[in-house]
Amino acid sequence: MNSAFIRFAQNHRNVETLFNYMNDGLMLTNHRHEIIAVNSAFQRMTGYTLKDIAGMNPSMLESANTPKHVYDEMWDSIRRNGSWTGELLYERKDGTLFWSFLTVTQVEQPQPEDSYCIAIMRDISERKQQEEQMKYNASHDTLTQLPNRVLFKDKLEDALQTAAENGKKVAVLFLDLDRFKKINDSYGHQVGDQLLVKMARRIQRVIGEDGVVSRFGGDEFTIFLPDMDEMVTEDVISALFAAFEKPIIVNEKELYMSMSIGACFFPEHGKDAQTLLKNADSAMYRTKEEGRNHYQRYEQGMNETTADELSLEAELLKAIRRQELEVYYQLQVDIDKRIPFGIEALVRWNHPLKNVLSPAVFLPLAEEMGVIAEIDEWVLNEACRQTKRWHREGFGELIVSVNVSKEFFKRPDFVSRVEQALLRAELDPSYLCLEITEKTAILQVDDIRAKLNQLKQKGVAVSLDDFGTGYSSLSQLRMFPIDTLKIDQSFVRGQVSPENQAIVKLIIAMANSLNVSVICEGIETEEQLSLIRNEGCYKAQGYLFSRPIPADECKGVMERLIRSFT
Repeated sequence: MNSAFIRFAQNHRNVETLFNYMNDGLMLTNHRHEIIAVNSAFQRMTGYTLKDIAGMNPSMLESANTPKHVYDEMWDSIRRNGSWTGELLYERKDGTLFWSFLTVTQVEQPQPEDSYCIAIMRDISERKQQEEQMKYNASHDTLTQLPNRVLFKDKLEDALQTAAENGKKVAVLFLDLDRFKKINDSYGHQVGDQLLVKMARRIQRVIGEDGVVSRFGGDEFTIFLPDMDEMVTEDVISALFAAFEKPIIVNEKELYMSMSIGACFFPEHGKDAQTLLKNADSAMYRTKEEGRNHYQRYEQGMNETTADELSLEAELLKAIRRQELEVYYQLQVDIDKRIPFGIEALVRWNHPLKNVLSPAVFLPLAEEMGVIAEIDEWVLNEACRQTKRWHREGFGELIVSVNVSKEFFKRPDFVSRVEQALLRAELDPSYLCLEITEKTAILQVDDIRAKLNQLKQKGVAVSLDDFGTGYSSLSQLRMFPIDTLKIDQSFVRGQVSPENQAIVKLIIAMANSLNVSVICEGIETEEQLSLIRNEGCYKAQGYLFSRPIPADECKGVMERLIRSFT
């Protein structure tokens, strides 16, 4: 049995050292494919010594994980070509598996019994693991470990093909977490990431083996449920909502999250993955528009609305560059004198085809697109310049109020940007009032207070807008340097109820206790004016005096009011 190896060694005396000190594993077999020699690297790699396997066929290393045809092809190549190179999954002595990069060469000798095979093997398990990890990372979300959109689409296409062959339905769900951005803004992205991981686990537990869950991107998740009709799908959706009724604990914080879901079905709403995902996404956006924390089934025409919004987004970017935006002004009036003491600057969009668009139409889009702060700053500069012009034209005590979004306010250089606007317009800071909302005021309290105090020291006034609709308490208001509370128009709109009248009275009393003034918005009738006057409010704003109008018209209205008073 060992005569071939003896003759091999005698003819190659200097090979023995190389044989035993190579990093690659070596194995020799005789003409009957019986193992006759192995080196030290082979022993370390496989756990087998020559004593363990001498005389055995190399097939004893084979793993059941490798199909038989691979070995058949290997030996066929050796017989035809004299060699074979490839990768095989082998089994060690202890039963563990390892990947081997293997080259087998058959050495023919004049005497057939002297022929032998030499196999050179290298353990490539680490490389294969890296390749598998890279492959996994390419198809899975690194944060939640869920399939990513690429793998999800591939799996969905396979499911659609199977469903088409069997005449079955497939449900596709598009989920978006409600107000997730507030979590990142309030607690930081690390908390946001942990929240996403825990939400992903909850979603996966609900779906289980019934479907495939994917993190599609950001705070969006997608699900498909093969062989499910609409009634069963509604049960699954109900289970999803039920799973989020309990808080999610992150860093000892109890976070309550809700989600908006859009649903569509194969084949009614689309025959391919792309169409179905688009339609489910459209249904999800309709859910958000109608109040969130619910779901919508896709209906024809939803995409048209989404397409209109996308078109408007593109047009808005052009409008900013083409200077299609314009500042309108609405008077703020001293009730007793019926003369203007201030104006509020409000942006409008002079759309080339749709005429003048209200901010309610495009400002939410601007916020989503991340350009709201740019618009705010432009309005601030325009309003300061216009107010200075009016001062020169005889309206010397006029104060301009400018709304500030939280995105503009959060800019680190916000204070210096306000100062630059005043400097460019040559407007005294005491004639500028910045309006912030309650919802802005409760975020990042220390940062907001510091910025407001810096501006207050310069003489800039601060107004709290839409008061009564947010979350402010008396203790919170004392934390901010507020000069004016603006009572939201919802409390005086139409026929004023006793409840709203009581709220107005309470807000005015609160303002007096804080030594701040009060402006009531939305005044449209003399009855409403009398009501707030009787409760102690002496400043008003609303259609009774003027709508938001361009600067030239505003000047004319102010002149008429002043003439009528004198």
